[in-house]
Amino acid sequence: MTELLKIKDGLQRLYGRYDMVISHILKFAAAFISFMLIRGMTGYSSAASSVFVLILLSAVCAFLPAGVTALAGCILIVLQIYEISIEFAIITLVMLLILLLVYYVFSPKTGYVLLLVPVMFMLHIPYAAPVIVGLTAGAVGIVPAFFGTYLYFTLAFCSEFMASVSSFGEGEFVTKLTFIMDNTILNKEMLVMGIVFAATIVLVHVIRSFSIDRSWIIAIVTGSVVEAVLVVMSHVMLSLSFSMPGLIVGIVISIVIGLVLNFFIFSVDYSRTERVQFEDDDYYYYVKAVPKLNMTVTDVKVKKINSRTQKAEEYDVRDSYGADENTEPDESERRMAYERDVLNLEDEEEK
Repeated sequence: MTELLKIKDGLQRLYGRYDMVISHILKFAAAFISFMLIRGMTGYSSAASSVFVLILLSAVCAFLPAGVTALAGCILIVLQIYEISIEFAIITLVMLLILLLVYYVFSPKTGYVLLLVPVMFMLHIPYAAPVIVGLTAGAVGIVPAFFGTYLYFTLAFCSEFMASVSSFGEGEFVTKLTFIMDNTILNKEMLVMGIVFAATIVLVHVIRSFSIDRSWIIAIVTGSVVEAVLVVMSHVMLSLSFSMPGLIVGIVISIVIGLVLNFFIFSVDYSRTERVQFEDDDYYYYVKAVPKLNMTVTDVKVKKINSRTQKAEEYDVRDSYGADENTEPDESERRMAYERDVLNLEDEEEK
């Protein structure tokens, strides 16, 4: 634990010293990874799949708010879908505009959630997303979390649409639109996952806000377990397929990621909790203060001195020799005077 605290403290001091540079690097990495994952699931547009274009776009997003990165990702998705179907692209564009409007009205400062949720789906650990959002963003993360879920299922549907588009004739425009709507906007699994994520986010946020010891750990474990139960119940009731081993592994990973966040964000020492009560003319105040668990490493230099070495450092041979400040004794006289004074000092200490 001590070594982990030292690492944590070192990382915090490093980030505090180079926060501007590190923030831009992290934004660039998040944007580039997100754009590459979108490219991996689609890749239909050569312009939107160019690595050079994605690097350049990520570099621009590194100096802009996270919401701009989410907007750029949405544009890339529409460009990719446009290459396979104009109707699919129009429906996706309309839905993205509506969701972006709702996002910028209700939770404009949680742009990272828009990227986090689909990325977690692509990495096959989606069950960790609501726990992370509940711990960091809180209830306001419900809207971007649902938005991110829609983005992923839309991307996942692209390959299925490509396999089925040849079966539609020229006069089956309405049938094609219905097929797109049923597998994106009205997708049962997407709606179920959105509702489960919303419930988990609220539960984690409420529990971690309690003034109880280890509230974050309780919120992480409880939220993950409840999320697993909701996934099983909803999928069984609606006859939706899911992987039980994948669910178990995902919940375990969710708990591990939550505990890592707890260590780096909310590690406190409950053994030194203090409770204070005071009042003013209008209110009584009951304050619970829990100190943070930090390990600050400082360089301590210890200088060991004793009476003899201290006397020797302060010794001036002129005082013993009896000379003035302009007269300099020779080496033999200097040594004899110093030895005489040291012997006198030892006699005084023995007495």
